[in-house]
Amino acid sequence: MRNLLKKIGTHSYDHPWRMVSVWAVLIIALAFGAVTNFKQPTSTVSIPGTEAYTGMERMTELFPGAGKGSARVVFITPKNKTLETYHQQIATMVTDIAHVDGVQQAISPFDNPNAISADKRTAYIQVQLTKDSRTIDQHTIDAINNIISNNRTNGLAVEAGGDIVAQMRESPLGPGESVGLLIAVGVLLVTFFSLVAAGMPLLIAILAVGTSMAGLFGLSQVVEVNSTTPALAVMLGLAVGIDYSLFIISRYRGYLLAGMAQREAVIRASQTAGSAVVFAAATVVIALAALSVVRIPFMTVMGLAGAATVAMAAITALALLPALFRIVGPKIAGKKLQQKVVVAQARGFSKGHTISKQKIWHRWGSFVSRHPFASILVPIMIIGFMALPIRSLTLGLPTDEYAATSTTERKAYDAIAKGFGPGYNAPLVVVLENMQPVTSAEKVAVKSQLLSEFDQKMQIKFQQTQHDFQQRLAAASTPAEAASLQSQMQQAQQQAVAQRSEALKAVEVKSTEYAKRLHLQAIGTKIASEGNVEKVIPAMANNDGSAGILQVIPKTGTYDDATNNLIDTLRDPSQQHSWADKDVRFIITGSTALQTDINNKLAAAIPVYLSVVVGLSIVLLVLAFRSILVPIKATLGYLLSVSAMFGALVAVFQWGWFGIAAAPAPIVSFIPIIGSGILFGLAMDYEFFLVSNMREEYERTGKAKQAVVNGFSLGGKVVTAAAIIMISVFAGFISNESATVQALGFALAVGVLVDAFLVRMLIVPAVMTLAGKTAWWLPTWMDKMLPHVPIDKE
Repeated sequence: MRNLLKKIGTHSYDHPWRMVSVWAVLIIALAFGAVTNFKQPTSTVSIPGTEAYTGMERMTELFPGAGKGSARVVFITPKNKTLETYHQQIATMVTDIAHVDGVQQAISPFDNPNAISADKRTAYIQVQLTKDSRTIDQHTIDAINNIISNNRTNGLAVEAGGDIVAQMRESPLGPGESVGLLIAVGVLLVTFFSLVAAGMPLLIAILAVGTSMAGLFGLSQVVEVNSTTPALAVMLGLAVGIDYSLFIISRYRGYLLAGMAQREAVIRASQTAGSAVVFAAATVVIALAALSVVRIPFMTVMGLAGAATVAMAAITALALLPALFRIVGPKIAGKKLQQKVVVAQARGFSKGHTISKQKIWHRWGSFVSRHPFASILVPIMIIGFMALPIRSLTLGLPTDEYAATSTTERKAYDAIAKGFGPGYNAPLVVVLENMQPVTSAEKVAVKSQLLSEFDQKMQIKFQQTQHDFQQRLAAASTPAEAASLQSQMQQAQQQAVAQRSEALKAVEVKSTEYAKRLHLQAIGTKIASEGNVEKVIPAMANNDGSAGILQVIPKTGTYDDATNNLIDTLRDPSQQHSWADKDVRFIITGSTALQTDINNKLAAAIPVYLSVVVGLSIVLLVLAFRSILVPIKATLGYLLSVSAMFGALVAVFQWGWFGIAAAPAPIVSFIPIIGSGILFGLAMDYEFFLVSNMREEYERTGKAKQAVVNGFSLGGKVVTAAAIIMISVFAGFISNESATVQALGFALAVGVLVDAFLVRMLIVPAVMTLAGKTAWWLPTWMDKMLPHVPIDKE
């Protein structure tokens, strides 16, 4: 590794413009691919293989005419009016929406009694789209939203929910992210006291992000990119790109101050600091790439995109910084530092010379070594308090229920819940197959029953009409008036005959539809007897009635435990056999079931993921530090950090503390697994940067406790600057347009704050002090078996 890094550093330093040119060509090529193959990211989250996803796919196969995506256009009338007042306006809207390109059908509330509330003041159009939410065309969304906007007149409130709500086009960078970058620049200026040195890490980070994003969008035609993925890649690329550069530049400038010639300082920094960067980046890459083991496609793409960005940040720093060192020359240091470098180089570099210890960091390390128990207990108490809210952690996906109260989707959700009940926002879909086909005799029976009911209604109506005419005839005052009434009665009878003929045709059609749903209705009636079922609607059936769809409306909302219990009941084979023959196949799907399946799949994936990540990283840390205690300590410290991170996340984004979240909501299901993976990698970065110096000092002096103080004084400044930069970059994303990105940025900012300043800067040196030489113990047999991989050594 060191030889490879030496070759890269030497070649880059000796041929700086050649290296810059290669990078320029690479960026241009990737940018061209991105522009050519760009496809808009999707905000839809789905997990193939779950029952709900399978049900969606099967429903589309069985009933392709039903469309894929769906939405509702909701109407709310003023208090003194009913829907009938706006009958014509709503009917026109139905027609207009039905004719929009991309709309499969629009069902009027006047044709669907279930879509009108009991008080006749709330109703909705059910809109079925030809494409699902991942592929719906923007012009379809815009056209429907224009129709909605134009009909918000005469006191009628019109809102929309579902897939026709204009999808937010998140920008990876916004005002908050820019402020975070400015803070990072400020930290770099304070650290280096040189505009050139401060600008280098920012340049490396921007180049790493640019190449990674270009590569990601260049593949977007063949790989589905979630809308959170670009923001995650930018977030990581900026943070680690600056940090890795900071570490290499600090080591390079340290060698210059120690009297080393410029070329030799570049090579030595590439070998020592470069090795630490490689191992630190490898840890993050492992943590992110391991997301693929959970076998969830969108998380695999997110993980691999993040891993590629981190790898690109490390490669860019290792390959380009030596060339930039050659190009800028002495300007890497400020004027005062340049003078010190000149004096040091005149004196010459001695192998036994140690890079100067920073006084503030030496005092900090000395304080911790004198008070190790307090340095462990106080941070643990703080972290324990921060972690308390984690007991209330609720996972979910972004839904209209938790949108900001000012948005149309939230208004539509609230109107449906108020007018119909919470369950109408959480409908379940039951796909049924292998039912007994409806027989000819059953079809005849259904038709006969409908005709009988129809004839009874017609007879009652006819008798009522006859009775009314007889009363009017008896009250006639003149023969002329009586003759006129008799003529009217004859005309009415003729019209009734004609109307009956037309009505019979409608009954024929209705009987066909009713007959197809006969067995479906029977199963639905049994399901309706379950405790938490508000209503069961036979939505559609195939021609012979052997397959169909039931819409089950629960009495409770999406995230209510009773709704989840109902899903379990509907999926229980013993319950299904009590409702239908054992050969009938039930698939429970719908948006609510889909969210439940995703939550369960992600929750089950977390232990598997953490086991793989922690296992691989412990092996890497054992190789790097030749120690058993250091990897265990590093992992336990990470668990403290991640607990505090999720506790703070629950308090702020689920409970709504401090008003940061626009609408408090359950934590997005994939944030725990993504956040824990990223934080693990970053936590190991700080472990490498700090402990590698302690290891080096221990090998140089043989004094374990003094090595902790010396190593801390060498690495403390860099870790502090790196952590502040990370926190600034992540915190900048709290102002992002996406609530998911906001929560992830906040979680990582808090996680880095706790990990860097409580765990790594207090607990780690305290534990290392108490452990003494035991910290570097490794069984002899293991030491002989493991390959020696030097990290950040002279």
